Amino acid sequence: MAPAVVYPNPGITTSEGEEVTVLVTGFGPFMKNNPKNASWEIVSTLPPLLPANEAHPTRTRIVVHPTPVKVAYHTVKDLVPKLLGSNIYDIVLHMGVAQPRSWYALERLGRRSNFDRSPDVDGNKFSAEEAKELFGDSPDILRSTFDCEDVWRRWRGDLADPNVDVRPSDDAGNFLCGFIYYTSLSYLYQKGEAKRPVMFLHVPDLPTDEDVDEGREATVALIRALVDSERQSKKKAYADGPESGYIPSLEKPQDSLWRGF
Repeated sequence: MAPAVVYPNPGITTSEGEEVTVLVTGFGPFMKNNPKNASWEIVSTLPPLLPANEAHPTRTRIVVHPTPVKVAYHTVKDLVPKLLGSNIYDIVLHMGVAQPRSWYALERLGRRSNFDRSPDVDGNKFSAEEAKELFGDSPDILRSTFDCEDVWRRWRGDLADPNVDVRPSDDAGNFLCGFIYYTSLSYLYQKGEAKRPVMFLHVPDLPTDEDVDEGREATVALIRALVDSERQSKKKAYADGPESGYIPSLEKPQDSLWRGF
């Protein structure tokens, strides 16, 4: 398995055209009978660059978080502000495994409750008091600001194997997958960000190398879909003008956590 490598952010635009940077995280193991986590098996083998082509005109840098994220509430609580506050990523894609499922799930929303039910790998739960302090006035449900229906259509249409089962979902769960997703969305919500370009991908258990290859291809297709969907959304916002509520940030970042395309 190739080691994960962090690649420095080169900026949004180059002489060759648009470029965006996508941060991808995966979790470490959390079950005694399974020393691997399929999300990290995929993430650790993602390519560092998706070149632009006719179908996908935006060159995409993939930055892999250098280690699997520990399946622990307080680890995630401390990690998310460091990742999202760095102001160097256009998109953040968190990934985790949902072993009962046999399909790939695009999670459209996160929920703030019930993280006090299941202990993490350190034996800790995240209490309601801790959640109140961390999440502040964030609503019970927070959604990614991606057009998830559009992303899903693009994702499904770009898969090399049409038999790969990809679905939208509204159930990220109330364990660490749901926690890292909601914590990321809440962080941006509390910062007053209009855009929350964060997504969560649930993958099935992938016991063989061939399964991991399939998972990597599905993940690359999703990253393409996220980039293309956001690019189209911002093109439309430019065309619609100030009434769209979108502040252009292609050439020069605004005072925002997110640089834009």
